[in-house]
Amino acid sequence: MTAFLIYELKVALLITAFYACWRLFLASQTCHKQNRMILILSVIASFILPLCRITIHKTVDITGDMDAAQIVSNNTGNDYHAWTLVLVAIFIIGVVLMIARLSLSLHQLNKLKQPSEIHPMSEGHKLAVCETASQPFSWWNTVFLNRNDFEEGTSALLTHELGHIRLHHSMDVVLIELFTALQWFNPAMWMLRRDLRTIHEYEADQQVLSHGFNDIQYLNLLVRMAANQGGYSLVNGISNKSTLKKRITMITKTKSSRLQWWRLAYILPIVAISLYTSCATKVDYRNLDKYAITFEVKDGRECFGVKAPVGAFYTWLESGHLAEHGDVKEERGWNTRSYFDVENHVVKLDGKEITKDNIPYIPVESIKEVKLLQGDKPRVIELYTTYVSGFNRTEKYEWPEKYKNTDKRWMFFKVVNIATGQPLSGAEVSVEETGHKAFTNSEGWCEMKIALGTTVKATYPGLTSKTYKVEALFGQDLQGYTFCMNRPGEYIYNSIDVKEQPKFEGDADKWFAEHVQLSSADKKEKLYPVTVCAVINEDGSKPLSAVPLSE
Repeated sequence: MTAFLIYELKVALLITAFYACWRLFLASQTCHKQNRMILILSVIASFILPLCRITIHKTVDITGDMDAAQIVSNNTGNDYHAWTLVLVAIFIIGVVLMIARLSLSLHQLNKLKQPSEIHPMSEGHKLAVCETASQPFSWWNTVFLNRNDFEEGTSALLTHELGHIRLHHSMDVVLIELFTALQWFNPAMWMLRRDLRTIHEYEADQQVLSHGFNDIQYLNLLVRMAANQGGYSLVNGISNKSTLKKRITMITKTKSSRLQWWRLAYILPIVAISLYTSCATKVDYRNLDKYAITFEVKDGRECFGVKAPVGAFYTWLESGHLAEHGDVKEERGWNTRSYFDVENHVVKLDGKEITKDNIPYIPVESIKEVKLLQGDKPRVIELYTTYVSGFNRTEKYEWPEKYKNTDKRWMFFKVVNIATGQPLSGAEVSVEETGHKAFTNSEGWCEMKIALGTTVKATYPGLTSKTYKVEALFGQDLQGYTFCMNRPGEYIYNSIDVKEQPKFEGDADKWFAEHVQLSSADKKEKLYPVTVCAVINEDGSKPLSAVPLSE
């Protein structure tokens, strides 16, 4: 209710401002049609502008367990105070009385028309001869004349009233009466209503003079008719003592120049001020702990804050070699926000690089996989909202009876082209005894749950299939095997196939120390066997990159 009263007060202030400026700048102009439209549109705009609300959004970052609902003040107050109810009741009573007054006037006009003598006119207009009408007036499409005026046949009177009808002044009257009912307490509204009626008379007078009537004779007619003033509140009548002086002045006044319409610029500041006062600021609270990627300043450095949910799969690579992998657990660092400075790190989301000026606010729960690529600069942190690596630890494995009680372990498999050393994406890795299969990701990896004693087979279009017999399962967290694929007809020689064994000229241990980089898993206290192979041309020239095979 308080909001409604405030709305009505804003409407009243706008009507007052529009009307006061109109009186100051335009009321004396002779452009009556434009003045009429300005007054009507000013009232309509006054009722619409308070409803135009410009909302400015302001984002406030919060952290921890803070909730936006806890921050918003609960001091909303009671909207239904006794004084509010009293004011609303008074307002409603006033509106009802105004509507009743309007309805009574319409009823009296209808009652007056019923016994009248109706004469059809051109353009669908009607002439009603009414014995009780003290003065000529018009309403909607009917001109009312008393018997004497009808018999005298004063054409100026008829032209004046037909002017009201042709210009649809009755529509203006009804519209303004309804707005006045909603603003009955506003003196400016009543004055605007009165001036609009006066403008109606100006326009009707112009209709008479434009039909060739002598202005002096017409002015004498106005004075004579004003002596018999009377009538109804809704109708447009020719005789009105209160406006007679203004009408005489306006008839004899020189036409206003169109260049004077710069005065209409007063509308702009009123509209601007109205919209400005209607502006509202909405605070959007954003809990950073609920987003996977944030941008923050830590210790004077611009940083990306990265967080992954419990259960997401993470992979840690060092210089292209697998160092660590597993599910994000409560005690894992990925479950808390980690910060990576913008200068030395790149953050990607689903393969697309994120910039500090364009960070999508992705909920932590939507992150399914995290990869940390170390060794090269800048370091790369990749986050994925869908599983893209081919790992599927949630898969329900059905085991043949023979392998139900056999030892099992999740194992990594990597498939590479031995001739180029490049990983093969989309290679099929399957277990011959159980039928389980997986496909390698863009980095040539896949992961499967393997039973002891089974045979794993890797196939790739255009290359020779390779198999691996799982004869042992080690106790360490990381266990895998690399399939080295070659084209049919290409032969990969083992050392036992070569009659004359190669000899390395120099310190082999020193060469390996300088040229081979082991993964972090191999650098721990426990060392695991590592196989290194190289592809050499038949003439012994141009050795290609070594391919590490971890077992």
